[in-house]
Amino acid sequence: MNGEMHQICMLVNAARNSITTKKEFIYRCEEYVNSIKFRFIPHRTLFGEKSNEAGNPQEWFRYCMKKGVYDIKFLTPLQVPDRALLGFSNVNRSCILTVYKDNLVTYWIATWEFEKSQQKWNVEYQEYKWDNPPSIMPQFENNIKEFRDILLRIGEFADQIGFKNFGDTFRNAHGILSGKGEIPDKYPNGRPIHLPDISEEKKRMFYASSVADVFGAMGSWNDSPPYAAHKKGMDDDYENLSNELLKQIRLAVLYAINETALPDAEERDME
Repeated sequence: MNGEMHQICMLVNAARNSITTKKEFIYRCEEYVNSIKFRFIPHRTLFGEKSNEAGNPQEWFRYCMKKGVYDIKFLTPLQVPDRALLGFSNVNRSCILTVYKDNLVTYWIATWEFEKSQQKWNVEYQEYKWDNPPSIMPQFENNIKEFRDILLRIGEFADQIGFKNFGDTFRNAHGILSGKGEIPDKYPNGRPIHLPDISEEKKRMFYASSVADVFGAMGSWNDSPPYAAHKKGMDDDYENLSNELLKQIRLAVLYAINETALPDAEERDME
């Protein structure tokens, strides 16, 4: 899974869990990240406008709670203009949605910058006001059946165009969704696997989404497979299956991260 999307998911999950359980906000920064900062939208004061900043996720969440945050969600588009760009930074187009009790709705966009001296990333989130938001916030349904189906279909297609390695990847993700085997502690490259604090089924959906997310740059599903499909006259199959895979991956993550019950505003006000 793209690191930018993974970070947003983990932030949102930590925030939603803290709101639900009323326990400490717990977020573990990724080993490849040097710093995470947040810039809130300006607010009026006696002396003009002031823009608050948070130097880490814990400060960000505390200030969100102080402002009266009502809900926090992860949002991402189901399709992108160019899947080949998904291997690069700052093109993920995912965001954090924050809903406050005073009907203010905002969203947070991250900018990632690589610091060569540390060989790590500095991340800065900027908050923007959502003008004319919908009266009902988006909700997401369990798409595990559709996710399994596309993994089987695109796995067969990968074999047909001569990329059994990708076929095996898609079948591995299907097995995870079907409850086969344990989720490993580390990725093949040795990097630890950090999963959100959610139910077992949702963890499997989240991890399967990470495994099946083969969209990137060189060596990815965006690299040689489309040319191989073209040589066999299967361009449309490649495009349709790839678009459907990306859609189901993102629907699975949206469901896994967002669909946990939160106490309503009145219930929290009474406590």
